[in-house]
Amino acid sequence: MSRLSIGFLCALLASGCTPGGDEIIDESPDEALPDDFDEADPTTDDGWVPRALTASRFGIFYQVSGDVLDHYQGANGLPSVAGHAWIITQSHATAYASKTLGDRIHQRPDFYYAPAFDLWDDRHMGWQTASDAQLRQWSHDFRDAAIKAHADLFTFNEAPTTTGSSPNVRVRIAKILRAIHEPDAQGRRLWGITYFTQKPSMSGNWTSTASDFFKAIDETSVALVVEFYHSNGYTCANSEAELANHYFSLRKWLVASGEPAKLSIANQKFTVLHSSRFNDGPSGWAGGDSSKTSLANFQRALSRSTKVTRMTEGGVNRLAFGPTASQITQFGVQPRITALFRWHYLHEAAQTAETSCIANFAGNCACE
Repeated sequence: MSRLSIGFLCALLASGCTPGGDEIIDESPDEALPDDFDEADPTTDDGWVPRALTASRFGIFYQVSGDVLDHYQGANGLPSVAGHAWIITQSHATAYASKTLGDRIHQRPDFYYAPAFDLWDDRHMGWQTASDAQLRQWSHDFRDAAIKAHADLFTFNEAPTTTGSSPNVRVRIAKILRAIHEPDAQGRRLWGITYFTQKPSMSGNWTSTASDFFKAIDETSVALVVEFYHSNGYTCANSEAELANHYFSLRKWLVASGEPAKLSIANQKFTVLHSSRFNDGPSGWAGGDSSKTSLANFQRALSRSTKVTRMTEGGVNRLAFGPTASQITQFGVQPRITALFRWHYLHEAAQTAETSCIANFAGNCACE
């Protein structure tokens, strides 16, 4: 989910990867994401107090544009149901946060704003060797700007491909998470949405139990988002069982540990993100190449990955999609995303009625 992820060999292939293959997305930034809400960090603190997320079921979105947010909040958008919430995570082009976006998100009380602490942003260059004091200063500067912009939460963007194998990376990320989460002078606190790139999102890439690292995530975050920016070719070529094992291998590893923090993450915070990118040409976001496949086929692929997530243990209450900004993703994808949430999230648990996909029609999840 970096500011444009690259290193995507499989995403360059017209049909995606072969069954069982992995599309590993690099964390290295390439270019800034489009941001409709690019403005200077707020300088005035009006006493905003971040709102607590109490919903037991939520959807998370990475990178919205104004038209997409209007759709999500409109009459044909995301459902307004007790116990459900919608979290907008956003990387801003030149600032930490946008009060304009924060206030616009709050037009509906079930929407929450989580601006991103972008680890790979130029302002954090050298984070892998920076002093503890520098890490803390960066974290507090971000926290203070986010609260001034009426943030409810923060986004940590993102744990790199080396996270599972590098103690140094884990220690420094844990320090950043804990420092952002520390209350400010007025006692205001932000909880986090922590993102993993794909490699650490798979259990086979962990060479350590990393107990304190996951404890830091559990202590500071309401969600751990594992990124699967796959092409529609990958989603369609793999069986549902293969996809489920792929998306949830890390969750199984967390459960098998028996450690309280990991169990908390596995059962209450583990969130699978699917690529909602559909546009012309190949991309580091993978998703659908509109020059090679139809919107209808991509909608079916999105439905298939959602169905697998929803019907797998640990995927019932949390779903994520990104990127959703219309500069990256054709707007025609948005009605399918909102329909998926209306279909799945108006049920309180996985049910037989859902196994045939939207409207009990299996064809809605049959892609190629």
